[in-house]
Amino acid sequence: MSNATKTAVPLLLVVAVAASAFYFLNQADVPAPAPVSPVAQQPAEKPADPPPEPAAVAEAPPTRQEPIREAAKPRDSSARTDAPQGIKGRVLLPNGAPAAQVPVFLMENSMNDPINLYLKAKQGVRTPPVSSGHTADDGTFALGVGVHGKDYDLRVASDEYPELNHQKIRPHEEEWYDTGDLRLEPGNVVAGLVVDEATKAGVPEATVFLVNSNQAYSMVATPGRERGIAAVTDRTGAFRFANAPQQGLVNLAVEAAGYASAQLLNQQVKPDGPNEYTIEVARGQPIAGVVVDPDGKPVAGISITASGLSAKTPQTATAVSQPDGTFAFESLREGPYQLVTNSSQHNEAKSPPVMTGDRDVKIVLAQRAFVKLRVLAANRAPVKSFSLSLKRHFPNSPLGIGNVPEFGDRRINPADFPAEFGGEWAVVRGLPPGDFVFQLQDNQHAKSLSPPFKVAEGEPAPEVEAVLTLGAGILGLVVDDSGRPVAGATVSTDMSGAFLGDGGPFFEIFRSFIPEKHSKASVKTDAQGRFRLGKLAFADYMVRVAHPDFCEGNALDIKLDTEGSFVDVGTIQLSRGAIVEGFTTIGGEAAGQIKISITPPQPEGPPKAEPSTMAQPQKPPKPMFSASAISETDGRYRLLKRVPPGTYKIHASRQSGSNNPFETLLDMRETEQQLVVNPGQDRLAVNFNLSRR
Repeated sequence: MSNATKTAVPLLLVVAVAASAFYFLNQADVPAPAPVSPVAQQPAEKPADPPPEPAAVAEAPPTRQEPIREAAKPRDSSARTDAPQGIKGRVLLPNGAPAAQVPVFLMENSMNDPINLYLKAKQGVRTPPVSSGHTADDGTFALGVGVHGKDYDLRVASDEYPELNHQKIRPHEEEWYDTGDLRLEPGNVVAGLVVDEATKAGVPEATVFLVNSNQAYSMVATPGRERGIAAVTDRTGAFRFANAPQQGLVNLAVEAAGYASAQLLNQQVKPDGPNEYTIEVARGQPIAGVVVDPDGKPVAGISITASGLSAKTPQTATAVSQPDGTFAFESLREGPYQLVTNSSQHNEAKSPPVMTGDRDVKIVLAQRAFVKLRVLAANRAPVKSFSLSLKRHFPNSPLGIGNVPEFGDRRINPADFPAEFGGEWAVVRGLPPGDFVFQLQDNQHAKSLSPPFKVAEGEPAPEVEAVLTLGAGILGLVVDDSGRPVAGATVSTDMSGAFLGDGGPFFEIFRSFIPEKHSKASVKTDAQGRFRLGKLAFADYMVRVAHPDFCEGNALDIKLDTEGSFVDVGTIQLSRGAIVEGFTTIGGEAAGQIKISITPPQPEGPPKAEPSTMAQPQKPPKPMFSASAISETDGRYRLLKRVPPGTYKIHASRQSGSNNPFETLLDMRETEQQLVVNPGQDRLAVNFNLSRR
């Protein structure tokens, strides 16, 4: 199974669960809400005051909420309070008093780049916080971010109370989003004993780690809590946590000198207690050895995982080789283990079964292969500067390629052409075994594929010569509803079959698994509405057309396969559509970080059967459309795209907070409305009032 496949499986499961829950909630027999009535046409400008409610919307106008407080004064340089945007708020103790000097961290949400974060976590690379600091004496904090439009998680890591996680906050450009008051909750007590498995005597000075099961496999752990919160046993072997979660499932893990680690997984914490556990630990035995290269030289910094091979050794441990190549697992449960290495520059090595007590394990680690690459321009002149990606090649499907997530994109420069090969060949190192092609591009050519080549351990370095192509192009005309040219529209390329609306985060995750054969390019239409895109790779395309005064247009199923040719997609007509905007509130008070989404309604009932078996004319598929926006601090929102005439579903859900998918689905169910956009409408106002929780 490839690394990409291993990564995709858990993500697919998450999507499947969420989709199933959403389908279930949508089966409830509730009357459909009335269509939203349109409001009078107005100039498409940001409203200064809340627009009047449409007749079919029952929510009360939002109440203006004054700013709660000024941003906290900077205490730590890592808080980045000079950034143009960020997150601020106040942390309170359970009794309402300010929580002073509590560590706060802003972490990147794991769904922003799940593949990269997964690979880092696999290699033991910790993801640092985007910004961090401590609450001031009045409990306030301010953490800046340099990049807006991404999701961030806020972690409040008190030593006295359970960790508070406020997830998926997306600050707008030059906005300091105020979370308001975040109240810490009283912790639950989890206590118990660590005892010797053989003698049942208490084990002193053992470290017990406690982690919420929901966070046990987090790819972005809170700094200092990568293994959870910790407690140390006293001289009787007793341990006690006073800041455990109030309820839910927790994992407990124990480490003690001279003993093998032990775990208790998925233990139910009861809010009314008692939550007491006895964890037995067995005397541990070592496995030790050395990591060397084929010439016998030590290799440092290699991550080695020991995995138990029997039911009596349900243990996994990790060690790192030292500068002299040595490594050691000091305390493992007695039994057989397999050792597996992980390195971005070396091939994976798996040992045969190793028994505990063996201190002379030798792991021979082969350097990953390198390839000699020569790139020529279309006129056969050597090219010494270009970008490079490694793609899987499938001999049984010559036109198919696949991503290689563990091999990052690279920039090749003249320094990569060593003299030992006459300065004619670039050396590309760190390739795993397999069948591959290179995807290449420079400023003068289209994205091009090299001939396929095979990398095998112990074989000579392959020599790959690739010729860059000038590619092909796309041209066309953009007009409005009345046929007048539209100047200044942005025309951009996309892969054929890409989602025609806002696919959301799950679509972006899946999209990252799809190799991009196409070239990404964009251009503005001229005064006559014409556009021309050149130097495009041979692939299947669609083009998107965007203009702030119109709905998005597109041209589909464009095939480029001939050097120097241009495909004329004809005329792309843009419809005016309507701006959809409004306010979001929670319990009548203006609230930000509410996601508003619009999608076409699902067809009701099973599809109608054809009246006869005779061939029927095929209707062209109706283009999908969706759009979304996240409300600002004052509750204002505006969908990022104009909405074409038609009938839609529109709903709102809390974007940040606990990130419980079922709560999100409940929000969507509670707020769902039917939206009708009639031809000629310029603006619609839809407000949402969510229930307090």
